[in-house]
Amino acid sequence: MKIVKTDERQNKRGPAEWFTGEVWMDEIVRGEAPSRLQAVFVAFAPKARTAWHTHPVGQTLHVLSGVCRVQLRGEPVQILNPGDTVQIAPGEMHWHGAAPGEGMVHLAMQESDESGVNVNWFEHVSDAQYEGLE
Repeated sequence: MKIVKTDERQNKRGPAEWFTGEVWMDEIVRGEAPSRLQAVFVAFAPKARTAWHTHPVGQTLHVLSGVCRVQLRGEPVQILNPGDTVQIAPGEMHWHGAAPGEGMVHLAMQESDESGVNVNWFEHVSDAQYEGLE
């Protein structure tokens, strides 16, 4: 058994290469072999969002507070509320973030593939894409 106390975790600012706006990440677990699980609390300021990305083994997001926007490439922006969960299939190009007038916190859960990769990052989401205009 391994217990990690709150004061032992590091709440880190999300890198500008991965996010638009202010985002904070608090890694809850990074599994050690044979586990490949990673779970992260991610807090987004209003209008903050991820860049386009995929996960080789998929991703599950569970919204804890605020209003979440999530979009698969080529599909309309979807709105999620606290308690909602979305499962994103392996390789699906997507982004997620907070609504314009409200911050959002979700629990992001994903696994690494056999080579240790759990996410592949691409270009930033434009304002037009965020607004659902593209």
